[in-house]
Amino acid sequence: MTTGADTRGRTERPGRGRFRRWRRSRPFWGGLLVMAGGTVVALAPLAPLPLIFQQGVAGVSGYTVGLLMAAVGVLSWAQPTQRVFFGLTAVLLSLFSFPASNFGGFGVGMLLGLTGGALLAAWIPGRGADHPD
Repeated sequence: MTTGADTRGRTERPGRGRFRRWRRSRPFWGGLLVMAGGTVVALAPLAPLPLIFQQGVAGVSGYTVGLLMAAVGVLSWAQPTQRVFFGLTAVLLSLFSFPASNFGGFGVGMLLGLTGGALLAAWIPGRGADHPD
């Protein structure tokens, strides 16, 4: 089922245009990368014992840093005007995850968090949802 043509002559489903407008009105990809990095960091202490390099204080620090990173990603979607604060917070939490949780989720979670935090801080609101790519 289509609702009509967009600016490029393609047809789109009813919910797709609404999601596209929502996504373009906030730092979507930065928040998504920070949430993915937080998930990796939080799950790193659950790795099999031969893979664990540093457990931290009974693994609590890894869980805490990972959950805080995921929360920053969600909050960046909910409050896009605070993007610079959330970006800097994500970068600091990612750097702190290196000693706190298995070298930052074996490096993957830390790199995802650093990249997402940089995207959050650098994102600038566009001219509007109807602006073509």
